[in-house]
Amino acid sequence: MMSQEDLKKQLMALREQGLKFTDCVHVFGVPVDTNTYALAAKARADESFDTMALDDDAVIADTTLGGAWVSCWIRIEDKEASEYRNTRLLMIVDLDERGVFKAHVDDMEGNIILTLSNEEDEDGELSLVRDGFIKHPRDTEGLLVYLKEMGMAPESASLEIQG
Repeated sequence: MMSQEDLKKQLMALREQGLKFTDCVHVFGVPVDTNTYALAAKARADESFDTMALDDDAVIADTTLGGAWVSCWIRIEDKEASEYRNTRLLMIVDLDERGVFKAHVDDMEGNIILTLSNEEDEDGELSLVRDGFIKHPRDTEGLLVYLKEMGMAPESASLEIQG
């Protein structure tokens, strides 16, 4: 019998080969009209048809709380989602050696919102350091303040560093 970790690795490999989540729903799900929990969820989704929906097959997860979780979809408008785009930022250090510093800041979707480099600067100092926005190249607190002040990140944003 394969371990959970081995099964996860196989599933990841299948995803890389084109397996979609909806394929898994058809395997693990049950037809909505054959399960009482799914029927109850469908009735609730029908009441709020503009924001919630079920697939023809629903995945049912039993709980110890006297009920079950039923998979369903909730529709989120682009405008609503965009409010969260830059809430969790990641500063990825690409190079930090022999006086050369390169990094970039990604939003949650992996889009680069800022690049940092001291290669073009004649004095070799990072411009955000020289201009007093941050204290050193890895100053995530100062960089986050800068991103907020420049309107590149909302007040609720956080910034982590990698590399």
